Amino acid sequence: MRAVAVLGLCIVLAVACSKKSAAIAELMKADGPIERQHGGPEWKGVKVGAEFFLGDAARTADGGAQLKIAGGALIAMQPHTVLRFGGTDTSSKIAVELGAIDLTGTGDYGFDIGDVKLSRNGTVRITANPDGQSTVELTIGAAQVSTANGETIELVVGKAIDIGLDVAVTAVVDAGVPVDAVVVVADAAATDAAPVADTSGVTAEITGKRAEIQLPGETKWTALDAGAGNLPKGAKVRIGVGSSAKLISGGTTLDLGGGTRVSIADDLGFVVELGDARVASAGEAKVQLPGGSLALQGTATAPAEARLGVSARDSRITMARGSGKLAGASGSELAMTRGETATLAKAGTIRVVEAIPNYFDFRMDAGESLTIHDPRPPTAVQFQFGDKCPGGGVVEMDKDARFRTAKISSGKEAANLLVAAGGWAYRVRCTTGAGEGGAVASGRVVVVRDDGRRALPKIPPQNSIDADGRTWRISYQSQIPSLQVSAKGSGSTFKLHLAQAGKEETFDARKPSVVVPGSKLKEGEYTYWFDIDGTKQPRVSTLKIDFDQTAPQVYIESPPNGKPWTGDIDVRGAVLPGWSAAVAGISIPIDGARRFAAKVQPPSAGALSIRLSHPQRGVHYYLRRSK
Repeated sequence: MRAVAVLGLCIVLAVACSKKSAAIAELMKADGPIERQHGGPEWKGVKVGAEFFLGDAARTADGGAQLKIAGGALIAMQPHTVLRFGGTDTSSKIAVELGAIDLTGTGDYGFDIGDVKLSRNGTVRITANPDGQSTVELTIGAAQVSTANGETIELVVGKAIDIGLDVAVTAVVDAGVPVDAVVVVADAAATDAAPVADTSGVTAEITGKRAEIQLPGETKWTALDAGAGNLPKGAKVRIGVGSSAKLISGGTTLDLGGGTRVSIADDLGFVVELGDARVASAGEAKVQLPGGSLALQGTATAPAEARLGVSARDSRITMARGSGKLAGASGSELAMTRGETATLAKAGTIRVVEAIPNYFDFRMDAGESLTIHDPRPPTAVQFQFGDKCPGGGVVEMDKDARFRTAKISSGKEAANLLVAAGGWAYRVRCTTGAGEGGAVASGRVVVVRDDGRRALPKIPPQNSIDADGRTWRISYQSQIPSLQVSAKGSGSTFKLHLAQAGKEETFDARKPSVVVPGSKLKEGEYTYWFDIDGTKQPRVSTLKIDFDQTAPQVYIESPPNGKPWTGDIDVRGAVLPGWSAAVAGISIPIDGARRFAAKVQPPSAGALSIRLSHPQRGVHYYLRRSK
């Protein structure tokens, strides 16, 4: 790679990796949630037995994990650790981006800091530091590290050394590393640390063959070989389709996909000029965008992460984890939290696309499924975790139950989301350290634009159908009506056969018509025919009964929406048969005319929720706001 200096020796693992499909590592044990980053910026949970390939990364939360890598060595990932499997198809290179690992085995293993050679089943701990260096310490057996400049360092038990990616090696006075060590990036960011030296550059890990660099002062673009290297300040990088790159400057990581273009600022910060990228930091960091910048506000235990989409028109920013502040060149600013999305125009104008409300109109327990009738959606819904997530969690919501494009919000005891009209699947996942585990609760929320003011349908006395061999369909709105079924033919005795799901009921009559009470009918499909004077008639008809989903079931007379509340609220309305009513968990009696009335106190939420439930229609909430 002409324009990028090689960072360290690329050591081939003990088992040949010439096949592109060969896995670099396998998850053998997990003491808690572990996630894998594969082929893009998204993290997804994996189970024991999952394999990791070139370009993948592994991330632990509160618990540790054990990986087996090619050659038989074991990697024990400590809690809150990020491990990436870089390099090329024939030369793997492992990087500890955050946290710490213990490497145990015998043989040579390629890392970004150099070649780690273990003897006598030795164990080496590698800890990532916020300044870009790694602390290496031998705990058992024998080991040595061969750095990129050809220097070989013999490790001694109890004596740690710091190795930077620029091959600077320094001794660590206090070699003690606690078992649960994590990298406290937040503390380092809070101090007045010296700026990164210009000679260190930005670490680059290139995957694929379509990456190019433009060096400072030059106009020509030259190819970047796959592998690792350094980028100087002032350099520009562009990634073609089918390739990707990972850039690291200090404690900030920038993942780039095909079609992206990035430049390196004088302070070794990132300037994203075009394309889709993911930026993450376990401390305070800033990335420049056309028209402004995004400042990440992460910590060692709660890293900040954002997805960036820069086009010729504007930049789209979504906070995927933690918090940040979006600043426009025009002086506008926007504080952003996890799950929020905004756009930044080149002129510096900020527009909120998706905001997490700091209030709620409606509160529900995680795991419920219900329908919200809101006169003016979207509805600010608070999902309460209860005892499901003692350490806090996130709620994810999507039209698709696979949650590929989910909205997300986080919180300690609850999380708020602004829910637009439509049907939504949601799930709750508990936060453990810097990640989330599997779903602990799920359900479905439907928001309907409805003020509950449509008049209820009247109950028809009866419907008439014939036994003529045709298919008849009846859609009812309130309750199933009685049916008058007429026979085609004459005689002295008539018997109607009505069959459904293998069961048959008969009705005898002296006339060629039979009235079937609605109470004996239910939704579904029937077949029916007549016997006339004991002889079955050849015409068998079909009857389909279904419920008219568009028909109103509830009428809310009071309170009106948008009127201020003074004192207790007068709640009045009417329902069709089968419904029950309640407010704030207190049932409201329904009289013989199917009407209900009660006086209730103003709610703590932004809206009054009137609960109506039906054995077949489910749970529905009708909202009323005071303004």
